[in-house]
Amino acid sequence: MIVHMSEERKLLVGIDLGKTVSQISCYDNKIFEPVPVGKMHGNEREYEIPTEFAINKKTNEWLWGTDALKAGDEFVHLHNVPELVKKSDKFELMGYTFHSKEVLKRFFLKELSLLKEYYPNDTIKKLVISICDNDEKLIDIITDVCEELGIGEDRLVVQSHKQSYMYYAVSQQKELWINNVGMFEYNIDGLSYSQISIDRKNIPYIVGVERRDLSDVMPYELLLERDDMKMSYAFANVANTVLHKQMVTTIYVTGIGFEGKWAADALRELCNGRRVFRGQNLFTKGACYAAREFAGQGKLDSFIFLDEDMITSDITIRTYHNAEFVEVVLIKAGSRWKEADSSIDIIPDNEDEIQIITRNFLLHETKSHILSLNGFTDRENKMTRFTVRIRFASKDKCIVTLKDNGFGEFCPSTNRIWERYIDI
Repeated sequence: MIVHMSEERKLLVGIDLGKTVSQISCYDNKIFEPVPVGKMHGNEREYEIPTEFAINKKTNEWLWGTDALKAGDEFVHLHNVPELVKKSDKFELMGYTFHSKEVLKRFFLKELSLLKEYYPNDTIKKLVISICDNDEKLIDIITDVCEELGIGEDRLVVQSHKQSYMYYAVSQQKELWINNVGMFEYNIDGLSYSQISIDRKNIPYIVGVERRDLSDVMPYELLLERDDMKMSYAFANVANTVLHKQMVTTIYVTGIGFEGKWAADALRELCNGRRVFRGQNLFTKGACYAAREFAGQGKLDSFIFLDEDMITSDITIRTYHNAEFVEVVLIKAGSRWKEADSSIDIIPDNEDEIQIITRNFLLHETKSHILSLNGFTDRENKMTRFTVRIRFASKDKCIVTLKDNGFGEFCPSTNRIWERYIDI
């Protein structure tokens, strides 16, 4: 008898889809940390894989990563794949027509195939892809491509570098985030600074982040002058300005701009009274920590992550269940408003209203919203089943939809739908 090992969905994977390099990591349940997944290049594994392709004009052979970077003029080069594919459905380069979805699909296939070398009998339970900014076009194409690869929206989350940074920072030892946490990122878009603040007055802790674009002061082009003294001086000025009077005791620096010798010299000054960490895997690890949370295996239940895309309130509905009144959570604070969509079926028992409760964690404010059921066809008690659905029109405005589903063959549905907007 031949027994085939069945594939089990248990991999928690984080990808940093950067403009110049991409990285992939997987959560290791033995050491409880993300571990890097690398691509063999010669006799070594490389973990920072250039986000590009090169296509041989004669043979139509596709190279990716460092092989593509080093390919000669007989190849068509696709640099910065994320930027290329989000502009339009297809694009032309040197007389070749490329379909954006196919290019990105090919890149993800290459990257995800690396997992098979490490985990041949496992498949992905949750994949989090971290991109520079929450660009809607890029998110849409990533979602479509992953769907074609068999990774549906139930297993996929696309989030910004800023969000991955939050997950990374609070997954470290407590002493590293007990005060504010700063991050300098220096890449082809220039320099930026993001600062995490944690409100620890109440549990859950509120984690927020503010980002400052400093590319006007330190554009990427400054690196090309190859003047280490000028670079160190410029960075020291910028860092002292943004950190002035800030209680920041942990700083992360990341991005290809910090790889030169000038950075090592400049960062020594930052270490005065602070812990400074330099590395390039912050976003892939942050995405991996986030995958653990989204898969329900998290350790960050005492945190709520908030930025401009996230809802600041829990939304619950008050119902009668098992002989007592309970609040059922429909939307959790920290969810992204564009993805938040939750439903519950209720059967009113001598009730002509429903109660929606919003609990704002930033304002420490609870509101009760009474929504009337008048206007629906009168029926005998407990003979109507409604679906209550919550989704969002914007970060601060939720849409409550009530649909009459009837009650089986006894009371056919009227298919009436009632909708109300609530400011939260």
